[in-house]
Amino acid sequence: MTIVLILADGCRDAETVRRAAGGAARVVDSARELTDGDGRFDCLIVACRGSSLEDRLELLRQMARRRPWVPVILITDREAGVARRLRGLSVSGLVWFSDLETQLQPRVEMALGTAALWHTAEAFRRSGAPPALRAALVHGLRQAASRPVLTVRELAAAVGRSPVTLFQQFGALAAGATTLNRLLSALVIFRAHQLRETGLAWKAVSERLGIRRGTLNRKAKAWPGRPLTDLERMSAEELLDALYADHLRPLFDPALSGAGGRHPPPAKERAPPREGPSDPAEPPEPLAPPH
Repeated sequence: MTIVLILADGCRDAETVRRAAGGAARVVDSARELTDGDGRFDCLIVACRGSSLEDRLELLRQMARRRPWVPVILITDREAGVARRLRGLSVSGLVWFSDLETQLQPRVEMALGTAALWHTAEAFRRSGAPPALRAALVHGLRQAASRPVLTVRELAAAVGRSPVTLFQQFGALAAGATTLNRLLSALVIFRAHQLRETGLAWKAVSERLGIRRGTLNRKAKAWPGRPLTDLERMSAEELLDALYADHLRPLFDPALSGAGGRHPPPAKERAPPREGPSDPAEPPEPLAPPH
């Protein structure tokens, strides 16, 4: 069950935000419930007027330190200088009170998708997968929440491993159900869809991701099988379900590997040229799916 919490300055704002967020969002009375407890929640909405924004900045800092995997959406008044006051802080979304009805729900859906990827990354981090692959998947899933990794070579460089090793270990684990290249491409499409949901044009989305629009369109046609003009008609939940069904669930459940699903098993990919000694290949172990 998805848990969205709301912390607001007053009852009236709390109720307005709860209605705009939709779903089963729950209002909390104190910031202490968020920072001191061990309870799990998937998204936090902090609603504060401009006059009290400064008092909430410390909460945002604490959330970034203690629960970096929980996306935080900040709602405040449209005032000059807000961006400057938030400099150095990381929030998943910024929504003005005046735009609640149109902007909050898409931001919540985007944030929940980000939270799902963070939870999956944590599941891989605790798994018995080979160390090289484990580090790579954790990094790739976390990066997908902001600037996705575009290639296996880039991923390997980021975690200090050999591309050949990552290809071998991922291939052994997925058993033909998907490939590392296709997983990375799907994460790019997932992030692109999130950015489009914020109102950005596809050209701006591709620029934000560092790839050409034509390349992004080809990736979307490859997975989930729709051009960009059709991709934007999918809901965030539909795309997240497809991402798990096609590219992530087979890594957690070996029985699903190569079992088909929405798409036939992809053709075998060729590993990149060997760049120096590779890490010793290790036999994959079963993973425990995220809760």
